[in-house]
Amino acid sequence: MNSDAIRSEYLRFFEERGHTVVQSDSLVPAGDASLLFTGAGMNQFKDMFLGVGRQPYRRAASSQKCLRTGDIENVGRTARHHTFFEMLGNFSFGDYFKKEAVAWAWEFMSGVLGIERERMSVSIFRDDEEAFDLWRNLIGMPEKRIYRFGEHDNFWPADAPTLGPNGPCGPCSEIFVDLGADVGCRKNECSPACDCGRFVEVWNLVFTQFDRRDGGVLAPLPQRNIDTGMGLERIAAVMQGKLNNFETDLLFPLVQQAAAVSGRRYGAEHENDRRMKRIADHARAVTFAMADGALPSNEGRGYVVRRLIRRAELDGAALGVNEPFLHHMVETVGKLMGGVYPEVVERAANIGAFIRSEEERFRRTLENGVDRLDAMTRRLPKGGVFPGQEAFVLYDTYGFPVELTREILAEKEVVLDEDGFRSAMETRREETRSKAAFGAIFPSGPLEAVKAKFKPTEFTGYFTDGCEEILGALVAGCGVVGELAEGEEGVAVFARSPFYAEAGGQVADTGTLSQPSGEADVVDVQKSGGVFLHRVKVRKGVLKTGEKTRLDVDTARRLAIKRNHTATHLLHRALREIIGEHVEQAGSHVSPERLRLDFTHFEALPQEVIEKVEERVNRWIISDRPVNAVDMPLEEARRSGALALFGEKYGEVVRMVDVEGTSRELCGGTHLERTGRVGPFLIQREESVSAGVRRIEALTGDNAWKAINAARKELSGVVRELKAPSGETIARVEALKTRLKELERELREARTRGGAGIPPAPERI
Repeated sequence: MNSDAIRSEYLRFFEERGHTVVQSDSLVPAGDASLLFTGAGMNQFKDMFLGVGRQPYRRAASSQKCLRTGDIENVGRTARHHTFFEMLGNFSFGDYFKKEAVAWAWEFMSGVLGIERERMSVSIFRDDEEAFDLWRNLIGMPEKRIYRFGEHDNFWPADAPTLGPNGPCGPCSEIFVDLGADVGCRKNECSPACDCGRFVEVWNLVFTQFDRRDGGVLAPLPQRNIDTGMGLERIAAVMQGKLNNFETDLLFPLVQQAAAVSGRRYGAEHENDRRMKRIADHARAVTFAMADGALPSNEGRGYVVRRLIRRAELDGAALGVNEPFLHHMVETVGKLMGGVYPEVVERAANIGAFIRSEEERFRRTLENGVDRLDAMTRRLPKGGVFPGQEAFVLYDTYGFPVELTREILAEKEVVLDEDGFRSAMETRREETRSKAAFGAIFPSGPLEAVKAKFKPTEFTGYFTDGCEEILGALVAGCGVVGELAEGEEGVAVFARSPFYAEAGGQVADTGTLSQPSGEADVVDVQKSGGVFLHRVKVRKGVLKTGEKTRLDVDTARRLAIKRNHTATHLLHRALREIIGEHVEQAGSHVSPERLRLDFTHFEALPQEVIEKVEERVNRWIISDRPVNAVDMPLEEARRSGALALFGEKYGEVVRMVDVEGTSRELCGGTHLERTGRVGPFLIQREESVSAGVRRIEALTGDNAWKAINAARKELSGVVRELKAPSGETIARVEALKTRLKELERELREARTRGGAGIPPAPERI
């Protein structure tokens, strides 16, 4: 059975059992800065697990794109470690529990996939008698194939009862498939406890039933949940009779491509095989990460992407590939997975161009690393010790594998401080692990308690700048409060709100709240789990919960934001028309003062191109085109030609903003009704953000007029000082520059003559 069939059969199976099939979340978690990348299927459902989510379902199933780098050193070395992988998962949010999870898992494995029952065994947490009873009596699993393991192996998070952290947790049960007695250690006593590779763990069923508290107390959760995960690559290997995930239909074409480009044969030499497999893995990882908007950079997610590209490049070099090659593999990834994830096909050209740019940059960086290593070792005597921290800098900054550093040092008869290097590496790993800490996945506190009581806020701001609503809750400091007094700050929550919550690059609205008892300024609005959190400061009197409240948006500020957001759409379209369709929005910031658009392009824009873009946007503004926004199904919007933005995740229903005859984009921000209200559009600067990403900053409306008038006044002053007739200012400046050069030449000549004959000061030009 091929991987596409496994994926579709899995989702169909659970859909037939009342699960809502939810599309994969982006690898870049929306609204969750605590996570570098989505690393599990449950990430997008965390509010549902906490009981504060308001999705219209209590059962879900998904095939989730995941990216993890915690075990990156094992990629290619083992049969089943990856950075990028797909996680099939079914989830229950306070609905069904262990019985159904176990029964359905067994039915799918033995019935749908047809895996022989005798090949499967399971593990449970040592004290989970309920799970044991289900496997033994409901399923009929022989007791000898039910293994009891401790909290490190069969509890989530691992070791939670003893080591924490506090929060939701629970035992888990894993399903293993036996690959046969001739695989692995070949010992009679081999079992799932052995890591020889004979028994493959393919599915983990997590029973979230406890709230871990101080002292290791496991209190029952009021809402018990199910969170399961089955690696698609692992189950594909089982179904395709492969001992190695890299030889499945998901990855082997990429391995073969790495072999072809290097001129090596896969299977001929273990170390070469390892490098080919790692190239295949990293090609998938960077393609998917970049398709979701994580572009190479020196920090955060972009740093991870850059490191993956460089690791693949080094493997290619070790295989004898002397030119950029990884970018060619993007097309192969698209052929393998584009049917399910069309974004990797739609953005293949841009992704390939980014990767090629990174490959070329890295080859230059590698040369600098060699120079740095040479310079440092020149100061060391034979038998000297090269600092481990410096080796780590070479590894971390220049992409130097420590093996290469060791080889070069050995040639110079210098020893590496291995302990220092390992210490620096461990520090980096801890930093990486902390980004995905369990405590960050399941936040707690008064805001979470408030969110649990509210449905997602109804945004009325598309149609009105104000409304009346009952103040539902106030949060200040560490708790929920009944009122805020004059001068105090807090967070206000309403069922409906005209205030736009910051999202999609657009800043939040500001304005006022008014009650008979007091008034407050709304200084910011953020969104969490669909609930709008209004940050307020009481200006007068007292703000009270349960009171009817008047919510008024600052309309002048909102109009300025609308101008800039509408102009951003026009600018994006103008760039695509004038520079090329490869241009994609890679980020934006829309505020009342200005707009900023980051876009994919690989060289600076000439001044004449900038002027052409500016002129086209202004022509569209002058033509006063209608701007219409409508909610529609995502697929219908795509068919209509609407542009989906780099890295954005969209729901089943989207808002399409259509500038008549010009631009059609998916966007949830606020916009004008006609382009004519944008006013003048003025590009202030164009610059580089990172390799392959340019940035334009621009002004509209009043701010553009102010900038134009300021420039006009400055030019008038220059004209006045030059006493230049109309139309001759530039010619007069050029004459001045020419005369200045002549005077500088005469002065240099005079000084070479010892000062004699220095000309007198020139007459005023």
